[in-house]
Parts: sequence; structure tokens; C-alpha cells
Amino acid sequence: MNKLLQIKKDFHTGQIDKGRFIEAMSAEHACLFSYSESLKDANITEIKIRHDGIVAEFKDPRISMICPPGDMRNAPFEVLNFNDYEHDEVQAVRHIISQLGGSSARFIDIGANAGFYSLALAHYFPGIEGIAFEPIPDTYTTLKRNFELNGLTTVRPLDLGLSDKSGEIIFYSYPSLSAAAGMTRILDGPDVKEVRCEVVRLDDYCFSNDVRTDFIKCDVEGAELLVFRGAEKILARDRPAVFAEMLRKWSAKYDYHPNDLIHFFQQLGYACFVIDGSRLHACPVVSEQTKDTNFFFLHHEKHAELLADWVD
Repeated sequence: MNKLLQIKKDFHTGQIDKGRFIEAMSAEHACLFSYSESLKDANITEIKIRHDGIVAEFKDPRISMICPPGDMRNAPFEVLNFNDYEHDEVQAVRHIISQLGGSSARFIDIGANAGFYSLALAHYFPGIEGIAFEPIPDTYTTLKRNFELNGLTTVRPLDLGLSDKSGEIIFYSYPSLSAAAGMTRILDGPDVKEVRCEVVRLDDYCFSNDVRTDFIKCDVEGAELLVFRGAEKILARDRPAVFAEMLRKWSAKYDYHPNDLIHFFQQLGYACFVIDGSRLHACPVVSEQTKDTNFFFLHHEKHAELLADWVD
């Protein structure tokens, strides 16, 4: 039982008198004012305390997101901690989508987690169609709730993982850090859980369901190369712009280096870039000095106009 409920219980059972009860509750309520003050510089305009949980209202994009209890680094908590969440990356993705057709573009969100990027794109480009893949059952439930909360119906949530082969495999999830879930155990946290999840090849899914895509976002904690190996035909056919996370320490868990993924995309006619403010810079190699963890892959031919206007 949390402290506030315990205080209430102590009062109603006669353990403390009314005066002490009011004092104790006042101390608990003080945090509300601290949060109000902290929102002045944060990309959250409102925190709703509801009977069924906590909901954060973002300033830009104007979206609502549930705050899962115990999940330390969900998007709303990242904003409350650091005032914003991947601001430059979000605006870069927004710029790319606007150049690829805006609301008529189609996207795939791989490793959607609670749906921040899908929700952001749906806000900036009303009516945009997409698919959000999230295999972890608890996280998938939050994803669907966030879509319902925002009335989002043009992006389809799917409780599937993506890899270079299809089947059912063990995923490792962390209730205290849902974003760290993956096909291998990347953390040694005591709350790790093993869950069986279905995975498919993106090529198989897209060709079977007549899906085309203009943009792919992929954040799968080190398994990015496996995902894109299973999407090689789609990448060659549609030549979508790609936004992917790459961390040396996570890719090492899958026995490859981020440069292997860069080489993979180079073979398909892509170049790798990093965001710096409002501009992109070429990143042909990831070295030990590379601090960036989010990268963009753009096709030399299909995205030539975008590259000419936006890349230094």
C-alpha cells in the first residue's frame, strides 16, 4: 500500500486524529505543486490524475500518453526528467515525411513501444496510414490504449516482432524499462521476464498483405540488422527513408557492429546520416568517438532532392 493510502487507512481506522491526518495528507499533496512548477520548461502541458492511471498531455506534438507505473524511461517520464524527448529527431522525421507526401505517406513503426512516434506522425499528418509493431504483451496493451486515447484509427497496432526469420521466440522484457525489451538479454535487471512472442520477416508480411512504405522507424535494442535482413526486398522495392537506433553495446549482443548495418544499406544504394540541429551530416562510419545513437538512411536516387536541400 502506498503512503497516501496508508495515511487514509490510519485515519479511518482511528490510528491518527483528524489534525494529524490533514497535516500528513498536506505533505503528500505538496508534490502536485512541484510538478506544476516543473512543467514550465517541459514539453508537457498537463498531467491528468485519473482513477485508471496517469495521462500526460504533450505540448508538441499535441498527443496524450499513459504513464505506465514503474516504467522509468517511458516518453512522458523522459520529458519530465529532461524537459523533452528526442526533439531534433522528431522534427527531422517530420521534415522527411513532409517531403515524402505528408498525410499520403505510409510508414512502419518497428519496436513501437507505447507509440510515441506513431502518435506524433498522426498528429502532424492527420490521416496518415501506418503499422506499429510491438511484440511485448504488456507494452502492446499500453500501445493500444494510447491509440484509443488519441482516437487514432489510421495506424494499425500489431503484436508481432520482426526479424530475419519467422516463428515464436523468447523475448526478454523489463517492466521497469520497457524500451530495453528484445530478443536477447541486454540488461541484468532483477525484474527481467521471459515472454514468448511471434516474429515475422517484414518482407513476408508486406508482400502477403500488399503493404508498401515510404518511411520506416526501427528501434529494437540491437536487433536492427536482423530486422532489415528480413526486409531487404521491401527496402529494394520501396526505397523508404529509414530512421534507426544503433548502439555499439547493443549490436554487440547480436555479434555485429553498427558499421555492418551501414554497409548493408550502402549495398542497397543508401547513405547514413546523423542529425545536428536542423541539418543532416553524413556518417559513413561509426567509430568509438561517435556519440550519436539515432541515424537516418536515405537513398541516393529516391531521396536526391531531400539530400540536396537538407544535407551539409
